[in-house]
Amino acid sequence: MKKIPNLDTLRFIAASLVIIHHVELYKQSFSIENYFHIPFIKVIGKLGVVLFFVLSGFLITTLLLNEKEKKGEISFKKFYIRRILRIWPVYYLIIFLGFFVFPHIPLLKFPGQSFHEGIETIPMNFLLYLTIFANVGWAIFGNIPYTTQTWSLATEEQFYLIWPFIVNYFNKALLLVMLFVILFYHGALYFLWTEYANYIPYHTYLSRFLYAFNVNCMAIGGIFAVLVYQRNKVVDFIFNRVFFWSVVIITIMFLLYGKYFGNYQYDVYSVLFGIIIANLAFNKKLETVMENRITNYLGSISYGLYMFHAVAVVIAIRVSIYFNTDWIIYPLTFLLTILVSHLSYKYFEGYFLRFKIKFNNI
Repeated sequence: MKKIPNLDTLRFIAASLVIIHHVELYKQSFSIENYFHIPFIKVIGKLGVVLFFVLSGFLITTLLLNEKEKKGEISFKKFYIRRILRIWPVYYLIIFLGFFVFPHIPLLKFPGQSFHEGIETIPMNFLLYLTIFANVGWAIFGNIPYTTQTWSLATEEQFYLIWPFIVNYFNKALLLVMLFVILFYHGALYFLWTEYANYIPYHTYLSRFLYAFNVNCMAIGGIFAVLVYQRNKVVDFIFNRVFFWSVVIITIMFLLYGKYFGNYQYDVYSVLFGIIIANLAFNKKLETVMENRITNYLGSISYGLYMFHAVAVVIAIRVSIYFNTDWIIYPLTFLLTILVSHLSYKYFEGYFLRFKIKFNNI
């Protein structure tokens, strides 16, 4: 299967949304003039992650469907090895640095947070982060500076546990199963917000965990992958040029105004993102619309941009405080983040990615 076009640039956009959100959030934490109060800034951080989730659901489902078609069945072993080689090296590097290195570097001290305040909870929290339950650790014990972003990686890993089996064994009823996943997610979350959940031990932590466990977004991405793969009639409507650009404009306007849709916030945006992703990936009239060498490369290192940017933001803010100038924060943040991500991709991640090729099944 040839490389799907446009999506690297989309990954870079998603990472940039998260970085901008965190720059303004961290500026607020450092008591620097900021724009975090603007609705657009407030929503784009999580929505950048949601875009990653929808992309992941779309791509993983597309790859699994193609493997199922070409090979007759999905190799679960090869699937999990590929995911491990892509995710774990940087994931565990960040965990190690966040727990044992960054807390001892004065330059990286984060206002209002101390690594040693909850020292008695660190062993259990560290154990959760070592497994695929960083999002559980976050829900119970709160933030560990510079490792908080790993909650989304844990969510994806948990998604990967079940998704290959769903695609492999529910091939004829995929859309129904994916819709069931979304409805079950919302039903469980709604129940945890009612007074009946008070009888469930640790329901507050469970509710916090489930609210961030956006399997609904990945399932929506999967639905669009199935629609495209099955050449469903709805795809002809989705691939209409006027409809596509209308959705792009509406999405941008919703983002700029920080439009909020209550309990279905991430579902609405996931549907909009899914329409955009499906078009950019498989609408031949749009196959080069976001293709260029610069953003393609930045998208290819977007995992590093997402995982390393928090350190770059704090360093940039410290430099701005030292020189008493705020304008330097954004260029220095992106420069440092891109530099570290490039080095990581070339000299660290690349080593593991070379092995990943051996386990491609299509």
